Amino acid sequence: MRLMALLILFFAVHSFASAQSAPDTDFCADAATTIDDQIAACTRAITSGSLSTAVLSATFFDRGDAWRGKGDNDRAIADYSEAIRLNPRYARAFASRCGVWLIKGDNDRAIVDCNEAIRLDPQNAKFVHNRGLVWRRKGDYDRAIADYNEAIRLNPQGSSAFYNRAGAWHDKGEDDRAIADYNEAIQLNPQDGKAFYGRGDAWKAKGDNDRANADYSEAIRLDSHVNDRR
Repeated sequence: MRLMALLILFFAVHSFASAQSAPDTDFCADAATTIDDQIAACTRAITSGSLSTAVLSATFFDRGDAWRGKGDNDRAIADYSEAIRLNPRYARAFASRCGVWLIKGDNDRAIVDCNEAIRLDPQNAKFVHNRGLVWRRKGDYDRAIADYNEAIRLNPQGSSAFYNRAGAWHDKGEDDRAIADYNEAIQLNPQDGKAFYGRGDAWKAKGDNDRANADYSEAIRLDSHVNDRR
């Protein structure tokens, strides 16, 4: 009986310890972990020498996301690049590297990576939408709008594509179309202060200051820092 009790205690303790010590790759991929702990777990997993090529690629990708969250864009690019070297068909890695190039202001490299992400996964509305952001940053509003059109076709419930297409219409001076898209973005996401603020800009451009001020007020009610987040 005593031996049986000891065995039960051993397996209970062992099971508890196992449950408490998830692999580093799990912590690496867990966005709920603090960024520094996430990076440390990713690094331990990468240097362990025990990961398959596919898992190693994914772990570099996860560490790239963590570096990006920390604001270290150069290290993020290095890790996304390593993820791609290990898995040249890693569409998300190309898309994420595109996003970091955009943050760094290197629009030409961003377009190259977004193109590759879309080639590998043409049905991904987010990838197409993000390329639209780059085209708009480059001042090519027609190409931006074409990408937003495709993103909306792929995901008609995505408010971001309507919001950003509205911005591109506003950039082109077509504020009636901008307002129509802001209306759609607001319908899909009524808590998005940025869409109200953008629509306010469009109303202001049309000379309708009363509607503009009403939208600005609603934007600020929803998000007091809305102009900083646009």
